[in-house]
Amino acid sequence: MHKSNTFRGLCFLALFVFAGIGANAQLTHLEQSIYLNFNLATAQFNDDVAVNGLGDMVPMTRFNVGKNAGFGVGLGYRASYRFDVGFGEVSPYIHADLMWNRTKGDMRDRFMDADGKAPNYFNIPIYVGVNYRYQLTDIFTPFAEFGIGPDFLLITKETGTTPLCGDFKLRYQSTVNVAWQIGLGSYFGQHVSASLHYSGYGKHAIKYTSATDVPTALQVEDAADTKTQTRSIGLFSLRIGFHF
Repeated sequence: MHKSNTFRGLCFLALFVFAGIGANAQLTHLEQSIYLNFNLATAQFNDDVAVNGLGDMVPMTRFNVGKNAGFGVGLGYRASYRFDVGFGEVSPYIHADLMWNRTKGDMRDRFMDADGKAPNYFNIPIYVGVNYRYQLTDIFTPFAEFGIGPDFLLITKETGTTPLCGDFKLRYQSTVNVAWQIGLGSYFGQHVSASLHYSGYGKHAIKYTSATDVPTALQVEDAADTKTQTRSIGLFSLRIGFHF
C-alpha cells in the first residue's frame, strides 16, 4: 500500500510538471534533451555469483540472477522547463532512461561453454526531478540535480545445457521499485553537457515466471529455500547530454 501511494503521488507530480511545461512552452523555455549513458553496476548488482545447488555457476537461477552485472550503456530523454530565479536557473523535469548491462565476461564465457546465453539486464527508470544551474561564463554552466520515480527491471531469459541440469530455459519477472538519482556536471555552451550521476534503483524482488518449466535438479534447490530473492541495484554513470 505504501508503494502504491508513492507511485500515485509521483504520477500527480508528473502531471503537474507537464502542465507547467505545456502552459509556458510559448515562452521558449521548454528544453528537450537526449542523453548517452555509460555506467558501472554497484550494490548487489555488481556482486560476484556464488555456486548454485548443483555446484556450478550455470545456470545462475533465481538465487544469483540480478548479480554479476558488468559495464553498461544507455539512452535517456528529458523534457524540462527552465526559468530564471535571479541567482541561476531552476528546471523541473521528467526524464526516462533505458539502461542495459550485460553479465561480466567470465560468466558469458561459462554460458558459451554450456551452449547457452547469459541473461541481460534492463533498467527503465522514469524520474520527476529538478535541475539547478548557474552560468559562470558563456561556456561553463555548472549544475546539480535530483530526481525520483519508479524503476522497471527487466531480465532476459538464460538458456543452456549442463550435465546435471540438462536443458534449461529460465525466465524471470521482478517487481517495480522506487528509484532516485543525483547528478553533478556542467553545460558547455548551450547544447552539450557532461555529468556524473549515481542512481539507486532500490530492492527488486525476483522470481521465475509462470511460463518457466524449472528443471528437476533445480526444483530441489527451490524446495530447500523458498525465501523471496531481492537485489539491491545501483548504477554510477557518466552522462553526455545534447540539448535543444
